[in-house]
Amino acid sequence: MVKLSSDLLPQIDSPIFCRVSINNDEKWVHGIITYINLDKNIAEIFLSAKYFKSYFSEGSKIVIKSLDENCETLFTGSVSKKVISIRKQAITIQISKVLSYNNQRKHERFRVNYSCRVRYEENISYIANISDISLGGGLIHSDDFFEEGRKIDIDVFVTPKITISFTCKIIRRIANKSGGYSYGVQLANIDDENYNLLSELIEYLQTQKKHLAQEWNMFNRLKYSVYAISILGIFLLIFVVFASKAI
Repeated sequence: MVKLSSDLLPQIDSPIFCRVSINNDEKWVHGIITYINLDKNIAEIFLSAKYFKSYFSEGSKIVIKSLDENCETLFTGSVSKKVISIRKQAITIQISKVLSYNNQRKHERFRVNYSCRVRYEENISYIANISDISLGGGLIHSDDFFEEGRKIDIDVFVTPKITISFTCKIIRRIANKSGGYSYGVQLANIDDENYNLLSELIEYLQTQKKHLAQEWNMFNRLKYSVYAISILGIFLLIFVVFASKAI
């Protein structure tokens, strides 16, 4: 069996994890909500430093999904400010809309961006994209029309060497404003080898989220260390000044 961990590239206290998309981009990145005030419609999101230069800019439209055990919260708004310094590494969001709804999913979903092949009928297949995956299903985007309730075979091209194949049932179809359709699919059948690959992929994606939490903790430790050194330096300066006057 091909091992995922050696072949995959990164996709990206009690942190509140979220997922962030800019300007309706299908690419989602992980973040941590560090501050939110719904009365003022303001939120701050900690993000990995690698996304600041090329991905985010002030004025960009933004969508944020925050998920806990019982509720998924969707924020929409725009980036009003972004700061990366020794004190802060975050974007400030001016919130325009907040939606919350109960989370009925048994499995945590992860944002991905993989090409896939949908085998809809015998000898007929379509190229699509999967942007959301879990041990229980996923979200497929395609220009082609598929009937709700039908079972389809899906081959997910994780890397040039790794393909994960399974059978799903289409449980939801949404027509996209930009064209094409989004399909919510539920896992119906998967063999042991592909299930092991899917489980390893999910474990890898969970590890990427943990890396963000570690970056957040390291950033905070560095920030407080700088504060402590600054205060110590001030006291030392005051001591030197008074000592010189005493002499």
